[in-house]
Amino acid sequence: MVVDILDIGSGNIRSIRNWIERVNIATRIVTKATEIESEFLILPGVGSAGSYMKRIKEGSFDQAILEHVQKGNRLLGICLGFQILAESSEEDGGVEGLNLMKGYVKKLDKNSSHNGWENFNFKKDEMGSQSFHSQCKLTRKKMIQGRVFFNHEYGFINQDDHCFSKPISENFQNYSSMIVKDNIIGMQFHPEKSQNTGLDLISMIL
Repeated sequence: MVVDILDIGSGNIRSIRNWIERVNIATRIVTKATEIESEFLILPGVGSAGSYMKRIKEGSFDQAILEHVQKGNRLLGICLGFQILAESSEEDGGVEGLNLMKGYVKKLDKNSSHNGWENFNFKKDEMGSQSFHSQCKLTRKKMIQGRVFFNHEYGFINQDDHCFSKPISENFQNYSSMIVKDNIIGMQFHPEKSQNTGLDLISMIL
């Protein structure tokens, strides 16, 4: 198996690559829409939604990502790469997303930023109603307990009752920390910066 990592100049590609390769899975950096070939695609993202989506559309990545998902292939969006999966974001005066998940992105309550660690508990069975299943069998773990690292000012408001959605914390109950919808996973936190919890998570997902 090879994991494709989208590189449009917005995201810590090296950290994502090291994170995946630490569980002995090969990676490939994708800089053109026509290069997306793997069954598993990662959308990293750092920065603002407006400039990110502009680059996505200019490179025709929006259509390529849609086709990737429609084929039944798996997609993982991280931080801003997760937020642009929404229908829209209020960042940068309002930005249309990829509309792959039902919901929208808004400024965190009280105009706060969220930079730090949160407890994270996740059971693999919670994904059971979705079609996102691991293929590589990298771990036998069925539950993860640890901490994950966040760094963001906007958050995802889920509006899909049929997906699995996990809130960030008691302080940010309305915002999703992680969403699983069919063959798509979105993570607001940075799994590549979340030490052993991040490694456990990717081992469970791949």
